[in-house]
Amino acid sequence: MSSRALRRLQGAGDPPGDEEDSGDNVMEPVKHRANSFNAFSLLNNGSLSESEVKEDDDVESARGEEPRKEVGERKKKKRKKKTGKKMAASRSSEDNLDPVDEVEASVRWVEDNVEQPLVLREEKVEKVNPLKKVLSIENKHLNPENEMKRIFGSRVVASETTRHKKGRGRPGPHHRSSLLVTPKPTWPSAARSGLSMRPVDSTQGGSWFTLDHSPTYQATQMRFLSAVESLNPDLIVALLNTHPMHIDSMLQLSDICKMGDDSAMAAELVERTLYALESAFHPCFSLASGNCHLDYKRQENRSLYIALFRHLHFVGSRACYRTALELCKVLLTLDPSVDPLATVLLVDFYALRSRSYQWLVDLYTAWNPTRNLSQLPNFSYSTALATFHLSQESSSSASSAFLTSADSLLQEALLSFPSCLLPLLDKCSIEPHPAVLGCQYFLDSRSDTPALATLCTLYTARTYHCWKEPEILPWLERNVTAVLDRISAGDPRVVESIAERSTRYQGLPRNIHRHVMMSEHREALSHLPPELKEVGLVAWDPLPPVNSINTYVAPTRQPTAIDDPSALRMFFRSLLPNFNPADPLAVPEDAVEGAEGGAGGGADLRNSVNSLLDAMRDLLGNLQLPEVPNEAEDEASEGEDERDPREWD
Repeated sequence: MSSRALRRLQGAGDPPGDEEDSGDNVMEPVKHRANSFNAFSLLNNGSLSESEVKEDDDVESARGEEPRKEVGERKKKKRKKKTGKKMAASRSSEDNLDPVDEVEASVRWVEDNVEQPLVLREEKVEKVNPLKKVLSIENKHLNPENEMKRIFGSRVVASETTRHKKGRGRPGPHHRSSLLVTPKPTWPSAARSGLSMRPVDSTQGGSWFTLDHSPTYQATQMRFLSAVESLNPDLIVALLNTHPMHIDSMLQLSDICKMGDDSAMAAELVERTLYALESAFHPCFSLASGNCHLDYKRQENRSLYIALFRHLHFVGSRACYRTALELCKVLLTLDPSVDPLATVLLVDFYALRSRSYQWLVDLYTAWNPTRNLSQLPNFSYSTALATFHLSQESSSSASSAFLTSADSLLQEALLSFPSCLLPLLDKCSIEPHPAVLGCQYFLDSRSDTPALATLCTLYTARTYHCWKEPEILPWLERNVTAVLDRISAGDPRVVESIAERSTRYQGLPRNIHRHVMMSEHREALSHLPPELKEVGLVAWDPLPPVNSINTYVAPTRQPTAIDDPSALRMFFRSLLPNFNPADPLAVPEDAVEGAEGGAGGGADLRNSVNSLLDAMRDLLGNLQLPEVPNEAEDEASEGEDERDPREWD
């Protein structure tokens, strides 16, 4: 603050020599200004005019003080003096320093140096694990709405959102921001849902967390388990009406809606599940950090894995492949050593669909030495295909190198997994060459183990769309011809490949079986072991781990409705949920007529139920609908009704 401003603040007013007017009337206006002066107005005067600065300097020089200098000039001189003193002190004390003082001087020198931190950061980047760099997650790619805006434009997405807002009635609750989904106004609030997250200790690296359920949520979970056992979807809907953010109820109802061809409602329920889970995240838990993990063995944590897995499938069905790829990265980093949902069988497909070819090659290069990705047919074929696309996109100088590498990778894939070729060509509606049909190496797929057949069938059923592009077919034909020549020439790699397939793939881990069940590819489901085909699969916890840490124990499920899903049996199952004709009737110990009488009573009841079933079958079989002439649609529907009900799937 200048001396002129200080004089104004003290009420001294202007000096007498400054005013041009003199006389009795001079003091009166000055007194008026002093009384009406606002001291806080000085805070708004950020700078003074040149005349005021000059006047203050004249006053200070009259008092014998040194005139003030410009602020910038004083700072520069002060910085120069300070730097000069540091350099002089460092030079003077460089030779006579204690070890502690020498360390402190070195630290101060590093802090004052400008270029050294940049060099240190560059060295640190070079030492980062390449796999961690490849699996780094970007927040902007986690929300499918961002990709929809890039595909269709922000205006189209905004108009669609506005239309949904106009269609709703009264305004809904306030929703917190979400990283994975965009909450809709009609959704209930996720506050006080009974879910929470806490950190846990683990011998593995990174930060580990687990989800917790409150006592109220645990009571709701037990009601849900009873509703699932009753096989009545109305009970699950009633449970969601009272507890709209119950996780497993939303997952189970989403699966029911999907089976009923209501994919929009199924996808919305999964998004609501993710929103409720994300609202319960710990403040230190971050999906994008890549360092936060959840143990799949804990029963409460599996809902996040299952919701993310289903969400990426729904997102991929809407052509948001870049978002699906980012969700695959999240699943790979949540439990990297276990990969409970076998996302490694899925990530290459979305990398190809999102045209992230270089990323897929980098992942294969960084992960193959430790995870043996070359022993998976999906990575063997997809990496070769990605390298071929890179050869098409790169310049002429680098194109030949990429093409040579793509040829080598594809030939190795054809030699290692020959049973993929013919199903792949059949899916693409391509007639094989007669030389391929005459080669026993590609025809004899019966020698493959069930595990290898499952992996090959899963890859061809999922990724055959990526091989339909016109420029790929000549490249594939050329390399198949080269492999045929190598087989006829007796290449030793052919014998090695046969030996490897006979010794490896003796069984599949449980996470791959879980992946096949959740992917719902019928071709791959047929290769599952018989003991897994008979297991009752529940949508909220499919195929739990053997070493599962269970908080809840589901009631035992009756196998009748699963083994024989006919309409009649389902009808009687709803009437008599606890009765199974195949089970022996339990005889009470205090029965008067003894065991024989009890067994006879049970046999009579069983025979009565079976007779009733036969009568109902005869009744439905003898029903005849009247023929309506000139109605083609009714005739078509009548023809469909004559099929076996088990074929309606």
